[in-house]
Amino acid sequence: MLGLLFGGVVFVYIGQTVPNASAEIGGLFAALAGVAVIGCVFLHEASHVVVALRRGLAVRSIRLYVFGGYSVIDGAPTPRTELLVSIAGPASSVLIGLVMMIVPRLAGTDNLVGATLWALGLANLAIGVFNLLPGFPLDGGRIVRSILSQGGRDRIEATRIVTTIGRVIGFATMGVGVFLLLARQTTGLFWLFVGWFLATTAVSAGRREELSTAFDGMTIADVMRPTPDAVSGNATISAVLGLYGMGPSLRSLPVEMTGRVVGVIGQEEIDSISPSRWPSIRARALMSRIGPADVVEADAPLESLLLRPAGASGRAIVVREGTVVGIIDGQELGSVL
Repeated sequence: MLGLLFGGVVFVYIGQTVPNASAEIGGLFAALAGVAVIGCVFLHEASHVVVALRRGLAVRSIRLYVFGGYSVIDGAPTPRTELLVSIAGPASSVLIGLVMMIVPRLAGTDNLVGATLWALGLANLAIGVFNLLPGFPLDGGRIVRSILSQGGRDRIEATRIVTTIGRVIGFATMGVGVFLLLARQTTGLFWLFVGWFLATTAVSAGRREELSTAFDGMTIADVMRPTPDAVSGNATISAVLGLYGMGPSLRSLPVEMTGRVVGVIGQEEIDSISPSRWPSIRARALMSRIGPADVVEADAPLESLLLRPAGASGRAIVVREGTVVGIIDGQELGSVL
């Protein structure tokens, strides 16, 4: 989306500054600019990653989304480390922007290369400066949090402060969009969408950071319930209850067929049929099937489970080296939340 929007802006800009260029050539340069701005966003995030790795943090991935990117970094860094990691992205964007603007300053913007580089330079400067705004999910929010933490604030409390600031910035941006629309400026739609995006992602980013702090160092294995051998899919419900149904309800259990875990069964599934059918219904017919989203690694950080979308079964099958070692359902999660 970002590349498409920026490519459209560059196409219009080229038409204004290089009027002799054909629409085809202008479109080509605009398309290249759209791809290049995505590359610049990646370099912005890569700068975070490089500093994070140099400071001893574990980096899982870089994710690009509609208006930017996000580096998935495990753990709760020290305030100084967070400050350095957060500044790295905006600093790299500003530096890239200044370098890209050297050629247009020397050769002018009345040619295709100069106009495209000038637009890319301005875009990088805008990315760098915009990310310094002091609220989540922007880098400026993390900079402010590191300063608050350095000053003695609890990290979770500091996270909530910058989350609120981020929402305020988002709503203010939406207000600008509404004002522009009332003034019959179509760019108001863009700012309205950006504001909505900031306001909503501020909440999700804040929640993610709170979980990262609260569960720093904990793994999925720390909260899972170790399971007995998996239930045979050919076993009747009566047999399953006879073997495992101790207490007022049956805890969730993995179900296997031909040596492979293919589903999960618990009180929720058993309550869906009448007791008179227990002797004739097999576990394989009643179980909730699992897919890749239902399977998690035992040694993965706990926050990775809490932040991922729930699988179809509503429970997590925990594996270690391909072997099922535990299960997590609402009761286990409730014990840590």
